[in-house]
Amino acid sequence: MAANKKPTALRELQGTANRNKHRDNQDQPVVTRGIGPAPKHLNDDQKEIWDEVVSSMYAGVLGEADRLALETLTRLVYTMRTDFEEMSAAKLSQLSTMLGKFGMTPSDRTKIVVPKGSEKKNGFTEMNKFK
Repeated sequence: MAANKKPTALRELQGTANRNKHRDNQDQPVVTRGIGPAPKHLNDDQKEIWDEVVSSMYAGVLGEADRLALETLTRLVYTMRTDFEEMSAAKLSQLSTMLGKFGMTPSDRTKIVVPKGSEKKNGFTEMNKFK
């Protein structure tokens, strides 16, 4: 079975976008809108986790279409932090998978290439100077 195709944006981050250009999907969706704020139905602790995850992501990775996946990750992290002893092996496995899909594990992070000179800016830094 062939491996799933990676989006061009991910291949650009990984530094492999110039390989096999003829295989590119010219009609793939492009991230035009950001992830946005946490959903209103999350509780305050879950909203903090949402903001924590968003602030730690690389620029251009998250888009509006990722909201459901990020909500799943948020709820799993919340469960891990509040009820780890009762967390099932299936949920821990799902958490590990979701972290990997978002490039938030050491091995998955090695697949991401950030162009030299582009500094990651934390959107929450500006908020702290008003305190």
